[in-house]
Amino acid sequence: MRLKYVLRTVTGMLGAAAMLWSQAAQTTVIRAGKLFDPKSGQMLANQVVLIQGERIMGVGPAASVSIPAGAKAIDLSRATVLPGLIDGHLHLTDGVGGLQYQMMVALDSATESLKAGYTTQVVQGTHGGGFADVELKRAIEHGLVQGPRLLPAGPILAITAPGAAPYPLEFKPFEVEIVKDGANALRTGVRELAHYGADHVKIHTTGAFYFKPNGEMVNQALPSLEELKAVVDEAHRRGMFVASHTYGGDGLKWAIEAGVDDIQHATAATDEDIKTIVQKNLPVTSTLLDHRQDEPGDLKQWAPYSRWRLMEQTWKKMLKAGVRLGYGSGSTPVSNGQGRIFNAACNCSHGVQSEMFPILVSWGATPLYTLRMATTVNAEIIHWQDKVGSIEKGKFADLIATSGDPLQDITEMQRVRFVMKGGVVIKDDLGAQNDETPRNAAK
Repeated sequence: MRLKYVLRTVTGMLGAAAMLWSQAAQTTVIRAGKLFDPKSGQMLANQVVLIQGERIMGVGPAASVSIPAGAKAIDLSRATVLPGLIDGHLHLTDGVGGLQYQMMVALDSATESLKAGYTTQVVQGTHGGGFADVELKRAIEHGLVQGPRLLPAGPILAITAPGAAPYPLEFKPFEVEIVKDGANALRTGVRELAHYGADHVKIHTTGAFYFKPNGEMVNQALPSLEELKAVVDEAHRRGMFVASHTYGGDGLKWAIEAGVDDIQHATAATDEDIKTIVQKNLPVTSTLLDHRQDEPGDLKQWAPYSRWRLMEQTWKKMLKAGVRLGYGSGSTPVSNGQGRIFNAACNCSHGVQSEMFPILVSWGATPLYTLRMATTVNAEIIHWQDKVGSIEKGKFADLIATSGDPLQDITEMQRVRFVMKGGVVIKDDLGAQNDETPRNAAK
């Protein structure tokens, strides 16, 4: 009886494995009326994308691509197909409730942004959610839940900063961040992040700020230059990159000198800062919609000055100077009325962050430039240019589609109608899927 049970179990496992192999080997053909190539900057007409499993196996004009018999057809011949988008700055958790609840919050946040076309998401700190972003990444990769590609940072690495925290008498309070002081201790913090599965390090180099009566923004520097250099060095030794929350002042100058891999915000960057950033070819990922949301509060204290108004001036300068500008939304979950609300209609920020595209165009960028920010440029910033960011042979089959042409109307990016991640259709509001075997396109 025991032998029969073992045989049945093995047979079942082999059957399941065969089914998974069959799914992985499934060939899918996508017929694209228009296909955006961010590398050439062109919108290619009447293209075919061949996909096997989770990878792209070929791309080319419909007249010259040979389609295997039995391939699954997806008809996007009346749509515009683009690479899946990369959000270089978002948060999936907010520390509200227990860690189990945080996992649910993270999944909900990631899913909403995935449905909006963000197939790759860079998590810039869990804000009290511990390593929930790492655990969600593992669950997605193991196939337990459906979600985007995640680059988790885990808790933010921080020094002991000025604040108004209560002094603990009989207990140690829960630390939202990993707090370390001194170069060696911060190296230990980086190792802790690496040990628990974080892909990169997020650190704050500036903290409290205010505006002078003349409009100058004053930012308090947090880690010393020596401490920042230690963090960058240790992260690179562990195969990780470093992203920093940095507004301006010495905290920005030191981040530049230390070689931080991706400076977030740079709201108060001076002309000298911008010149040095260009010379060192460092990228800057500036979030906009969070500053827009904070505008009323800033104006109550410092009118007519605010982060939102300063960000517009600084971003335009960086664009003109040739800074490598990444795309990051700053989206957060909204739990119990807390968190970022970029859109009042949905009371959310995840899923509506593409409101950034028309803002960037209004600030002087071309639609092509903004689309590159969220595809090829971000792929280079996170060192994934061989995996995502364009629709090419060998890369992940992460594709989205809009009804219209975003190069002609950038607001189309706010109306993504089709989403595929790794060859799996996540969203299809175009009715594009067709189980019929397509005819061979080769002439």
